[in-house]
This record gives sequence, C-alpha cells and structure tokens, in this order.
Amino acid sequence: MSASVSVNGKFGRVFDGRSFQDVSPPPRTPPKEQVPPTATAGGASKSTVFVSIPQFRDGRRCAQTLQRLFESASHPDRVYVGLIEQTDTGRSKEEDPTCLEEYCALMGYKMMEEEEQSQAADRSIAQMGAIQADRNKKMAGCPRALDQIRSVRFHHLAAKGPVYARSFTRKLLGNEDFCMQIDASTDFAKGWDNLAVNQWLKTGNEYAVLSNVPLSEKERDKMGSDGNVEVPRQCAIKIGSEGVPLYENIADGKAIGLMQPLLSTAHSSSFAFAKCHYETNVPHDPFATQLLNTEKFPRFARLWTRGYDVYVPSVNIVYRDNVVLHPLHQTAGHGEKREKLWPKNDNERKAAHIRMKVLLDIHHGITSAEASSLGGGNGIGGKISTARANLGIYGLGKRRTLDQLLEFTGIALPGTDFTGQRGNDGKGCSNPIWVPYDASISPRANLFDGTGKANDLDLDPEFPLRTLPDATGGQYDHPFPMGNAAWDEMTDAGKANIDSPSEASSDVPYSIVFFLWAVGLYVWYSTFVSSTDIGHNRKARNGVSNKQSTQALRNSARKPRRKVPLAERSLKNV
Repeated sequence: MSASVSVNGKFGRVFDGRSFQDVSPPPRTPPKEQVPPTATAGGASKSTVFVSIPQFRDGRRCAQTLQRLFESASHPDRVYVGLIEQTDTGRSKEEDPTCLEEYCALMGYKMMEEEEQSQAADRSIAQMGAIQADRNKKMAGCPRALDQIRSVRFHHLAAKGPVYARSFTRKLLGNEDFCMQIDASTDFAKGWDNLAVNQWLKTGNEYAVLSNVPLSEKERDKMGSDGNVEVPRQCAIKIGSEGVPLYENIADGKAIGLMQPLLSTAHSSSFAFAKCHYETNVPHDPFATQLLNTEKFPRFARLWTRGYDVYVPSVNIVYRDNVVLHPLHQTAGHGEKREKLWPKNDNERKAAHIRMKVLLDIHHGITSAEASSLGGGNGIGGKISTARANLGIYGLGKRRTLDQLLEFTGIALPGTDFTGQRGNDGKGCSNPIWVPYDASISPRANLFDGTGKANDLDLDPEFPLRTLPDATGGQYDHPFPMGNAAWDEMTDAGKANIDSPSEASSDVPYSIVFFLWAVGLYVWYSTFVSSTDIGHNRKARNGVSNKQSTQALRNSARKPRRKVPLAERSLKNV
C-alpha cells in the first residue's frame, strides 16, 4: 500500500495490514509504576552481551552468522555466544558440519579433513592423538573460540524442536548483562551491540524486550517513500483451530519513521534483546516440544504477565539471511517448506499443545482421558487448574492478569463450548497502552504461588554458569529501583524517575532500630555462642575431644541436598 493513504505522523506511522495509523506522542515522563532502567557496574558503554544461537544441521549458515556477529559489533570483545548444536555426529564434517568448527574454518583454522581422520584412525591410536592435538591447536588459534563461545551439542535424533533447543540456554548463560536470541541464519547492522543497548535504554523500562520479525537481508536498505526507516511489525493475532492464539510467520505490518521503540503485542524468537533476567525469570520451556507457532503467544503471555514489555525498535538491528538452505534441508521433510526438521513425535507434540492450552486456561479440546493425566482436582476444570499451578515458572506470572492480557491484545479466548473467540485483525497495533503493575511483586512470582493447588510442581531450571542473584530468584525488591545488587549504577534515565529517597525510607526512627538490633545481637550471643562454649567444656570433661565435637557441629550445619530440577532430570542424558 502506498504512503499516500496515510498521514505523515511526526512520531512515526504503523501499517497494520490494512491501513496506516499515526503513532501518538510518547508521554513526557514514564509511568510512575514503570521500573526505570538500571545499568551495569561499568555503565551501558561497557555492557556485555550474551547471544544464544540454536542450529539444527545448519552449521554453514550458522558459521557465517558467527563471523558477521563479531565483525559487525562495535565491541566484539564484550560479546559472548551460546551455541546449541544439533547435528548428525555420525556424518562427515562436509555433510553435517558443526557451527563452531565451520566458523574456525572461515577464520583460517580448518580442522583435519574427515578422510584424513578416517585413515589415521585405521593406522594407529597414536594418529588419533595427533588428530586431537591438531584440533586443540586449531581451536586455540581460532579467534574467540575458547574464551567467548560456549556450546552444547547433541545428536539431531534427540532434537525436539526450537523451543526445546533454546531451553539449553540455561547451561550456557554466564554473568553477562544483556541477552540476545537470534536464528542461525542472521545478519547484523553495523554496530548492532551499541544500537541494541541504546534502543533498550530509550524505552525507560528495566523490563523492556526489543523484539520483532527481522527484515530480509535483501531489503536491508528499504525505506518508506518519505525516506524514513521501515521496521517489520506483527499486528494480527488470530485464534487457531484448537483455540490457541497464533501470530503469522512473517510480519504482517510495519512501522515507519519511529522516533523511539514502540510498545508491541507480539514477540519473535528470531530476534529478542533484553537484560539477562529475561532468560532467568522467563526461561524457555523444555517441555514445549515439537512446537513452532503454537508456543509463540503463550511465551508472550508469560513475559507480559511477569511484567515484561515488548517493543519494536525504531531501527533494524538484525536481518534475516535468505541464502540457499544447506543441502540437508532441501530433502523432503515435515517443515512448512518441506525442509528436513527434527524427528517428529505426535504424542510429544500433542502433550505440549495441551500444555499451552492449560497455560492459557483453554478447556476446549481436552478430553476427560487427557485431563486425568494432568493432575488432581474435580472434573476437567479442577484438573486443569491443578495443572496450571504445576507449571510453576513455566506458567503465568502475578504482575498482570490473563484478562488484562486479552484486553491489551484485543482478543478473546474460546469458552468451554468453543464459542466467543476472536482475533484482533491487527487493530490497536499503532498505539498500545502500557498496563501498570505492582513492581513490588517479583517477576518470578507464579500465578498460583501460595494457593496449595500444585501437586507436582515443575521446578525452576538451573543456570550453573551464572552467579548473579537473578539466577536463583534473589532479586528486585521493588519499588526500590536499584533492586538487584549486581547492578550498582543507574542510568540518567533511571535517576530522573526517582522523585525522592522517601520511597525507600522507613517510618521507624533509627534509634529504635539500633536498640532492637543491639538486643537481638545480645540474645543471639547468649543463646548460641555461650551455649556452644558450655557444651564444648562439658564434652571435654566427659572425655569427648574438641575435634569430635567440632566435626559434629559441622555435620549438623550441613545443608540438605537440593533436589535436581525436573527439567534437569528429564534432560540429564542430553
């Protein structure tokens, strides 16, 4: 549609698939309930970025993505990568290369050819050692391979879809400040890291997520007729045949000439950029196996009800690489374009589909037999309620409600008789209104916490490489803007939103606080320290050695072993 049908809005325009609408002026000051951005210890200019990239038998394109990622960054030394590699480990490198080894080859550090490896293996074990030594040498020389690229790899036959693959981010995420998720076939704007951080800061929102369907690389220089930048934007949400809301695979709308990032009702897994608590507070669901489109809106729902807001950036930060698919992907498969995807499992797909319905409280299409496997409770409704509680961190949050979400997106979910559902036809795409929430509620608070309904709770995943408080939930005692102790410097935008220190003050006089602290310290000393000394003396008089009593105290102080999270148990062999 030509721009002649629209008004050239000062703050930008949005095409919702049918017509152009002007973008309303942004508020002069952010909403008082909105949590202002916090910066890293070194400030935004020294922020580190973790980039997660899952690839399924697409090592060559992934390697090109890795190369461009570092070459296009303003600060490549502060970029870290988490690769989730799903390849046929029995095939040669030529047929199914890994992303990391192919990247090293592009950088001039090609590993020993497969034929050479095979011949060496036939000759002697010593030659196998030479092969490993060659690989170690090449990896040591390959730029950033050892210190900035982390990876997990498993056989492609164990793959269960993109959501399952992205759930392995938990094994790779370290103490980086920002996180970005992309596809294995992605190109980048020059200085993409600075662009992304600056765009994020412009939102004025600690819980902002920049996300949109990337523009095609072929349209990198695309501009509107007025010379303004065009950014893809998803507008329409339709209700699928089973009642779950769906987004189109491609952007059905666009934003032109935006002055700053624009609030959105959609989230794209092909590009998302946020503070890394986005990954720890709303982790990818490892039980959403075999799903593509069905999981997209439920993930947006999880983010939004936990206080996260998605924004379309005003500039294009990444691009979709449209080069020819790897030959493996041109053979007949079950993908939308007949590409070869992960091994299909209808039972897993059906169970995951029911899981998405449970999350959104959709009863339609769940039979009594299926409901009986969901958990306790009376009737289908009671069992679904129990199953929703069991989702835990993989369910909805407490900051906003499902009803608020439906109003925000302009859709309606089906009733038990599959009536009343409706999509939004792209309406309301130009000027969504930010919905406030109580920031004192943790983003990790689950909808059913404290209700006692859960009887088989999905436990939180572990992030073994991340030691910041958000990895274990110890974060954000808002409305205190600083929240997480890992961040000790606020941006100017954040400081401007603190009206006075009285918000974090107490009505109790400091003299009383000090007096109570002193009394508590005396009681503690009298109860524990003194009694311990007496106990030691008594044991010494009875012939018990100090060494034995010390060991007994150590044993009594040991913490019980923590249960391994369900996600870790179910994936431990992968």
